[in-house]
Amino acid sequence: MAVKAHYKGEHPSDLVALHNFQGGYCGVSKVEDDIINICYLVNYQSFKQFKNIREHRERVLFKNPHLNELLNNAEMIFEAPLSISQIAFDTKEKVKDHVLMIGDTAGLIHPLCGNGMSMAIHAAGICSSLVVNYLEGNIKSRHSLEHKYLQQWNAQFRTRVQAGRILSDILLKPAASEFVMKVLVKFPALFKPMIRMTHGSPLHM
Repeated sequence: MAVKAHYKGEHPSDLVALHNFQGGYCGVSKVEDDIINICYLVNYQSFKQFKNIREHRERVLFKNPHLNELLNNAEMIFEAPLSISQIAFDTKEKVKDHVLMIGDTAGLIHPLCGNGMSMAIHAAGICSSLVVNYLEGNIKSRHSLEHKYLQQWNAQFRTRVQAGRILSDILLKPAASEFVMKVLVKFPALFKPMIRMTHGSPLHM
C-alpha cells in the first residue's frame, strides 16, 4: 500500500531522504513551489492491524524520530493523504501482441530506484529511435525490432528493477530491514554501489 501527501515545511531542496519504519519505508523530497512530497510504502499485512492511516502513522511512523519531527512540524496541503493498495511490482512483458511497452506498462519501478519518470522518458527514446529505424528500412523485420527493443530495455533497466524489487522486499520485512540497516550503518561504503544498482548510470544526451 502506498500513501502520499504534499506538505509545507522545512526540508533541504537538495536532499532526497529515505526513512524506514516497521513494515515499510518513506521517501521525502522537495518538488515544485517549495512543496515537500512525502510518500511511503507499507506492507498491507502490517497496515491492516490499524483502523486507518492516521492511527498507523501515529503508532508506527512516529516511532522513527525523523518522521515524527517532520510530520509533526509540517502542514499538509492536501485535504487528506492519497492512498492506493494492491500495487503490483511483478515482472511485465516488454513486448505484448507486437506492442512495445514503455513506462509502467513495461515494468513498475520501485520508488527506491529513483526517478521513474526519467526511466519512462528514456524507454520512450529507445523505442522511438528503433521505430524510426524500422520505418526507414534499417531494421528489416518486426521481429528484429521487437528483439532489439527487448535487448536494449533489459540492458538499461533490468538490473535496476530487480535490485529495487529485492531491496524493497527487504525493507518491508521488519527483521530483514533491521539487519540491513545495521549493516549499512557499520559499512557506509556499501551505499554507493547500492545506489548505482538501483538508480543506474547518468544518461548523457
